[in-house]
Amino acid sequence: MRTFWLAIVFAVGLIFAPAGVQAAPGHVYLLKGLANVFSTGLDNYAAELTRRHIPVTVANHSEAAGLAMQAARLYKAGKGPIVIVGHSLGGQASTEMAEIMQRQGARVALIVNYGPPGTQVIPGNVGRVVNYTTTVGGLAVRGPGSRAAITNVSLANDPNINHFNMDKSPGLEAKTMGQILAALRGGHHRAPRIAATPQHSASAVPAH
Repeated sequence: MRTFWLAIVFAVGLIFAPAGVQAAPGHVYLLKGLANVFSTGLDNYAAELTRRHIPVTVANHSEAAGLAMQAARLYKAGKGPIVIVGHSLGGQASTEMAEIMQRQGARVALIVNYGPPGTQVIPGNVGRVVNYTTTVGGLAVRGPGSRAAITNVSLANDPNINHFNMDKSPGLEAKTMGQILAALRGGHHRAPRIAATPQHSASAVPAH
């Protein structure tokens, strides 16, 4: 079964990124959950993106604030689009990253979340959100000024997927990789900036 899904990933690659050629400009951030213990599947994403010569950063959810400032600088330097993928607490941190980036006048092309705790209120600088839940995880909803295209997908009825292995699912990996590549190819080296919102303290991401 895994071979089948990896074949799909390869097919997606043929469509979006010929071998040996960078698929698109941009940067992908992969945010892990609790102590990086249950999010090792994101390492597979990083390996595939690296193979495609796409800049990628893998980090713990607790690093979201600093990564958001870095991502905002990249965006404003014309090195977007920015894509964020988060698992568990990493999914919650993806929203925090987007909120901080909005205050810096930078956009996020795509967020893909796997089982983020609680409702994720998506700020107005995010283009698209795909939010997967099992019996664990909250919905993604539009915040003030948001026109994000949001897709909430419940996997609660799939006996083969749970909160702890969803980031390792070959099927979800294939879908997410296609969405990442599409988001990167749909962007531009220098996307238009958005107006920065007033500065205020970002909400902290729980460190558990």
